[in-house]
Amino acid sequence: MKKILMLLFTSFILTGCYRTPVIDIRAEAEVIKNIEDQWTAAILAKDIDKIIDIFAWEAVTMNANTVACIGAQAIRESQESWFADTTILHDTFESTIDTIEVSASGDLAYARGNARLSIKTSTGIMEETDKWVTIYRKINGEWKAIVDIWNSDTPTLKD
Repeated sequence: MKKILMLLFTSFILTGCYRTPVIDIRAEAEVIKNIEDQWTAAILAKDIDKIIDIFAWEAVTMNANTVACIGAQAIRESQESWFADTTILHDTFESTIDTIEVSASGDLAYARGNARLSIKTSTGIMEETDKWVTIYRKINGEWKAIVDIWNSDTPTLKD
Protein backbone atom coordinates (compact mmCIF):
# COMPACT_ATOMS: atom_id res chain seq x y z
CA MET A 1 0.00 0.00 0.00
CA LYS A 2 2.87 2.36 0.83
CA LYS A 3 4.38 1.73 -2.61
CA ILE A 4 1.10 2.58 -4.35
CA LEU A 5 0.67 5.79 -2.34
CA MET A 6 4.28 6.74 -3.01
CA LEU A 7 3.83 6.06 -6.74
CA LEU A 8 0.62 8.16 -6.84
CA PHE A 9 2.27 10.97 -4.90
CA THR A 10 5.33 10.94 -7.20
CA SER A 11 3.09 10.90 -10.30
CA PHE A 12 1.11 13.85 -8.94
CA ILE A 13 4.28 15.84 -8.26
CA LEU A 14 5.80 15.06 -11.68
CA THR A 15 2.57 15.91 -13.47
CA GLY A 16 2.55 19.30 -11.78
CA CYS A 17 6.11 19.93 -12.95
CA TYR A 18 5.13 19.53 -16.59
CA ARG A 19 2.29 22.01 -16.70
CA THR A 20 2.39 24.36 -19.62
CA PRO A 21 2.82 27.94 -18.46
CA VAL A 22 -0.14 30.19 -19.08
CA ILE A 23 0.60 32.68 -21.85
CA ASP A 24 -0.89 36.16 -21.61
CA ILE A 25 -1.80 36.49 -25.28
CA ARG A 26 -2.93 40.11 -24.92
CA ALA A 27 0.31 41.15 -23.25
CA GLU A 28 2.36 39.40 -25.95
CA ALA A 29 0.26 41.12 -28.66
CA GLU A 30 0.97 44.46 -26.99
CA VAL A 31 4.71 43.73 -27.14
CA ILE A 32 4.38 43.04 -30.89
CA LYS A 33 2.41 46.29 -31.30
CA ASN A 34 5.20 48.19 -29.54
CA ILE A 35 7.79 46.61 -31.84
CA GLU A 36 5.72 47.66 -34.87
CA ASP A 37 5.51 51.22 -33.48
CA GLN A 38 9.29 51.27 -32.96
CA TRP A 39 9.76 50.01 -36.51
CA THR A 40 7.67 52.87 -37.91
CA ALA A 41 9.63 55.37 -35.82
CA ALA A 42 12.90 53.86 -37.06
CA ILE A 43 11.76 54.21 -40.69
CA LEU A 44 10.87 57.86 -40.12
CA ALA A 45 14.28 58.40 -38.49
CA LYS A 46 16.07 56.30 -41.15
CA ASP A 47 17.59 54.31 -38.28
CA ILE A 48 18.81 51.17 -40.02
CA ASP A 49 20.44 49.76 -36.88
CA LYS A 50 17.10 49.87 -35.03
CA ILE A 51 15.35 48.23 -37.96
CA ILE A 52 17.95 45.46 -38.16
CA ASP A 53 17.62 44.89 -34.40
CA ILE A 54 13.95 43.99 -34.94
CA PHE A 55 14.93 41.03 -37.14
CA ALA A 56 16.35 37.62 -36.26
CA TRP A 57 19.79 37.18 -37.80
CA GLU A 58 18.44 34.57 -40.28
CA ALA A 59 15.25 36.50 -41.16
CA VAL A 60 13.83 36.81 -44.66
CA THR A 61 12.27 39.91 -46.20
CA MET A 62 10.27 39.81 -49.39
CA ASN A 63 9.79 43.35 -50.60
CA ALA A 64 7.77 44.30 -53.65
CA ASN A 65 9.50 44.08 -57.03
CA THR A 66 12.81 42.79 -55.61
CA VAL A 67 14.44 39.47 -54.80
CA ALA A 68 14.08 38.07 -51.28
CA CYS A 69 16.70 39.16 -48.76
CA ILE A 70 17.95 36.36 -46.53
CA GLY A 71 19.86 37.23 -43.38
CA ALA A 72 20.63 40.42 -41.50
CA GLN A 73 23.36 41.62 -43.88
CA ALA A 74 21.13 41.32 -46.96
CA ILE A 75 18.30 43.07 -45.10
CA ARG A 76 20.69 45.86 -44.08
CA GLU A 77 21.82 46.34 -47.68
CA SER A 78 18.19 46.43 -48.84
CA GLN A 79 17.34 49.08 -46.23
CA GLU A 80 20.39 51.15 -47.19
CA SER A 81 19.30 51.05 -50.84
CA TRP A 82 15.71 51.92 -49.93
CA PHE A 83 16.74 54.92 -47.82
CA ALA A 84 19.14 56.08 -50.55
CA ASP A 85 16.27 56.28 -53.05
CA THR A 86 15.48 60.00 -53.17
CA THR A 87 12.20 59.45 -55.05
CA ILE A 88 10.75 57.93 -51.88
CA LEU A 89 9.56 60.50 -49.36
CA HIS A 90 10.37 58.42 -46.29
CA ASP A 91 9.10 61.07 -43.88
CA THR A 92 5.56 60.47 -45.19
CA PHE A 93 5.58 56.81 -44.12
CA GLU A 94 2.58 55.68 -42.07
CA SER A 95 1.68 52.17 -40.98
CA THR A 96 -1.52 50.80 -39.54
CA ILE A 97 -1.88 47.41 -37.86
CA ASP A 98 -5.02 45.50 -38.82
CA THR A 99 -4.46 42.49 -36.60
CA ILE A 100 -1.94 40.79 -34.34
CA GLU A 101 -2.27 37.08 -33.59
CA VAL A 102 -0.14 35.26 -31.02
CA SER A 103 0.00 31.46 -30.88
CA ALA A 104 -1.35 29.72 -27.79
CA SER A 105 2.18 28.50 -27.08
CA GLY A 106 3.39 32.11 -27.07
CA ASP A 107 6.37 31.49 -29.33
CA LEU A 108 5.00 32.54 -32.74
CA ALA A 109 2.98 35.56 -33.79
CA TYR A 110 2.12 37.60 -36.81
CA ALA A 111 1.09 41.16 -37.46
CA ARG A 112 -0.79 42.27 -40.57
CA GLY A 113 -1.48 45.78 -41.77
CA ASN A 114 -1.29 48.54 -44.32
CA ALA A 115 1.20 51.28 -45.02
CA ARG A 116 1.40 54.35 -47.18
CA LEU A 117 4.01 56.80 -48.31
CA SER A 118 4.58 59.33 -51.05
CA ILE A 119 6.82 58.88 -54.07
CA LYS A 120 8.13 61.51 -56.51
CA THR A 121 7.41 60.66 -60.15
CA SER A 122 7.84 62.54 -63.39
CA THR A 123 4.14 63.43 -63.23
CA GLY A 124 4.24 64.62 -59.63
CA ILE A 125 3.94 63.12 -56.18
CA MET A 126 1.98 59.88 -55.96
CA GLU A 127 0.76 58.12 -52.86
CA GLU A 128 1.62 54.44 -52.62
CA THR A 129 -0.46 52.13 -50.46
CA ASP A 130 0.88 48.76 -49.38
CA LYS A 131 -0.17 45.72 -47.42
CA TRP A 132 2.22 43.73 -45.23
CA VAL A 133 2.59 40.70 -42.97
CA THR A 134 5.37 40.14 -40.46
CA ILE A 135 5.89 36.81 -38.70
CA TYR A 136 7.59 36.88 -35.31
CA ARG A 137 9.28 34.15 -33.26
CA LYS A 138 10.22 34.45 -29.63
CA ILE A 139 13.97 33.82 -29.49
CA ASN A 140 15.66 33.74 -26.08
CA GLY A 141 12.63 35.46 -24.57
CA GLU A 142 12.56 38.29 -27.15
CA TRP A 143 10.24 38.72 -30.15
CA LYS A 144 12.15 38.89 -33.45
CA ALA A 145 10.79 39.27 -36.97
CA ILE A 146 11.62 36.13 -38.95
CA VAL A 147 9.65 36.82 -42.16
CA ASP A 148 8.47 40.16 -43.50
CA ILE A 149 6.59 40.53 -46.75
CA TRP A 150 4.88 43.50 -48.33
CA ASN A 151 3.54 44.49 -51.69
CA SER A 152 1.96 47.50 -53.24
CA ASP A 153 -1.67 48.12 -54.06
CA THR A 154 -0.42 50.58 -56.69
CA PRO A 155 0.63 49.34 -60.14
CA THR A 156 4.35 49.61 -60.74
CA LEU A 157 5.21 53.25 -61.30
CA LYS A 158 7.24 53.87 -64.44
CA ASP A 159 8.61 57.23 -65.49
